[in-house]
Order: sequence, then C-alpha cells, then structure tokens
Amino acid sequence: MFNGKVAIITGAAQGVGAAFATRLALEGCKVVLTDQQEKIQTVASTLGASYHVGNVADATHVKSVVDATVSDFGTVDILINNAGEVLPTGPSDDWNKSLQDFDQIFGSNIKGTFLFGRAVAPIMIKQNSGEIINVSTDHVKPAPGSNRHHGHGHMDLYNASKWALNGLTFDWAKALADYNIRVNNLCIGATDTEMLRSWSGSNPDPKLVNTWMKPEETAEVLVQLLLEGSKGRTGDNIGLYAGHPCVLPKAEE
Repeated sequence: MFNGKVAIITGAAQGVGAAFATRLALEGCKVVLTDQQEKIQTVASTLGASYHVGNVADATHVKSVVDATVSDFGTVDILINNAGEVLPTGPSDDWNKSLQDFDQIFGSNIKGTFLFGRAVAPIMIKQNSGEIINVSTDHVKPAPGSNRHHGHGHMDLYNASKWALNGLTFDWAKALADYNIRVNNLCIGATDTEMLRSWSGSNPDPKLVNTWMKPEETAEVLVQLLLEGSKGRTGDNIGLYAGHPCVLPKAEE
C-alpha cells in the first residue's frame, strides 16, 4: 500500500520522528525529512532519504521543503507533523524568558504544523487524497482513569500549544473530508526518547522507565492508522499511553 507514497516527516532527527521515518521507508515510502538539528543528515543517509535542515516555524524553510518534494517526487501523500519542543515554563517566569519561551514552543508545536498543513493541503486537494498526522500528547487525551486534565504544573506553554493543535486538527478534518484527506492527532504519552530522558534527568526511576513506550511501537501504530485508508477515521485524538498496550484503539464514535 505504501510503495511509492511520498511522506514528509518533521522533527525526524531522533526519537519518534526518526522511528516514523525508518518504518515508513521500510514500508516503501519515499521519505523527506526535516529537522533543525544537523544530525538529520545521519538519519537520512541511513535511509537513503532526502533531508532539509531548518526550523519548521520559518515559512521560507517550510515552502522550500514542500516545493523540493514536489519537484523531486511529484506530490505529497503523507505529512507527519512531529516536530515539537518542551520547556519548563510557568506563570511566575521572568518576563523576557516567557516571551522567548512562547515563541520557541508555539513556533515548533503550532506554527510549524500550521505552515506545513497550509503548504501541502492544496497539493492533496488537487490529487483528491492525503494523510495528515499531527503528533500531540496524552496531556490532551489522558489515559483511562487519569486526572491529568487538572494540569501538570511548570508546563503551561507546552500544554497550551498541544491543546491549540486540536483546533487545527479538528477543523482541517472537516474542511478536507470531501477531498479524501484524513487528519488525526497521535496523542503519545511517555516514550523512551532523547527528549524525555533530557526532561527526566540523569537518573530516572527504573520502574518508571520500564513503563515507557518504545519509538518503534508508536511507529507501528502510525502504520496501522495509515492502513485504514481514506475510509478510516478522521478528526480523532488517538491516545497511546505508557504502561498500557501500544496499539491502535478503535475509532471514536
């Protein structure tokens, strides 16, 4: 099903993004990778993939990635908006730090998704098909029995950006449904990535680490979601949780 499909994956230099890129390449996709880290070159070289170094919040970078993809491969079939950042933030932060943190987090987590969505939507509309998957968090869709909607503390900008992502995902799903374009959020919980280990400190609790999902497991769920095809779910928040089976849940009614 994926042979010859063209996929753009943002934030693909490590972690979940790299796992998505690797799995889709193995499934026969032509993958185009982007990240602001230079080590994206290593991932791309391993996969024989195209790559671009730049910030997803930069409209010029985004347009150049999409234009180059269309020039090289003729279209874009799949967009995975995975790029994102998290920083400890809160209402008592220094004013200047708060302004800088807002621009950084909302740039990666929202503006990048917005720009890539705007850039690929006309292409997908023209071909009357497409898949857009936005990577969100279990903070937006908590695990069954969890009370995380009551907040975390020290993550206000990250959480706000991921809640804002719902606005794009749900509205795009409605607006693009007539063109056989699906738009969904993957709300991914604690996964053993460089980002989470950096956040958790040098000695995270081994019992907690043992509950973390593996990036490759989330990539399997991505593939299963894509396999649903144009008749599958759209406008869904798909929850994946540490300590729970990492499987694609049934579509919400």
